[in-house]
Amino acid sequence: MGNVAVDIFPPAYWQDFERITLDIARIQWNDDYAERHGREGQAQGGVDVLGYNHNAGENTGIQCKKRSFKTKPSFESPSNTLTIQEIDEELKKVKSSEHNLDRFIITTSGPRDTELQNHVSNLNRKEPKIKVSIKFWDDYVDFLNNYPELMYRYYENILKYRSEYNSTQHYLHLLSMAFDRPALRTPFHCESRATDFISAISATQQAVSTGRLVDRNNRIINQVHLPAPKSKGLTRISNLLQKCRNIATDALAKGIIIEHSTVIEIKDQDVCNQLNSIRLEVIKLLNDIMASNGIEKIEFGR
Repeated sequence: MGNVAVDIFPPAYWQDFERITLDIARIQWNDDYAERHGREGQAQGGVDVLGYNHNAGENTGIQCKKRSFKTKPSFESPSNTLTIQEIDEELKKVKSSEHNLDRFIITTSGPRDTELQNHVSNLNRKEPKIKVSIKFWDDYVDFLNNYPELMYRYYENILKYRSEYNSTQHYLHLLSMAFDRPALRTPFHCESRATDFISAISATQQAVSTGRLVDRNNRIINQVHLPAPKSKGLTRISNLLQKCRNIATDALAKGIIIEHSTVIEIKDQDVCNQLNSIRLEVIKLLNDIMASNGIEKIEFGR
């Protein structure tokens, strides 16, 4: 696939996630006879994919957990919606089944999560009879980048589309979408809720730092590979957005900004001026980058 890894979305449907999981398992286990276990509605004993790992000498079962990417409050990176309780429940099903597994793998289309990894490590210390592993969508992306034939089987159209544009333009078009919101374009006194303003600034900051664009419910609606090297102007933009968040959050906590049902009350005009000035600088910095790449500028105050 070349020297640069391709960042891709998880499939939209759980059936496709299971199919990718099976194809990867057949390659990793060197087992052409690995198969999807049962069908929807049948008792599966906690296993969606079943086979024998010839490399490790293990009877292995996989439980696939299709999940959406969401973000935790105050975090720029997405969190995994898989829970520790779900892992324990699936392991319990496997242990009470007739599969007689040597290894049980939970795979999720969510991002890597240290809390879940630590829990699985603890399970392996407590459960010597069956080894437990967990794999995240990040692991799928790494594998698919090393197996172009499998990547093209599932993502041919996306790869062909992306090959027509460079990563910088993809990224800047995403930022153009991210900045196309009132929290970035309109004077602060026009805002109706300060908390929504802070959330929108946070989401925009996340788009700058991760290449992921989320909606009001923190669901990812677009994602691109971050260009390298990153422009110094973008680092400055990220820092200024953080400053906006800090000012608005502090003013809200101190009662300088008061939220009413449909409007906000601002007791210190300096706060309003600061937020307008900072966002104007952000838009100017971004527009300089946009202009140098032939992309339409964003207007402040429309």
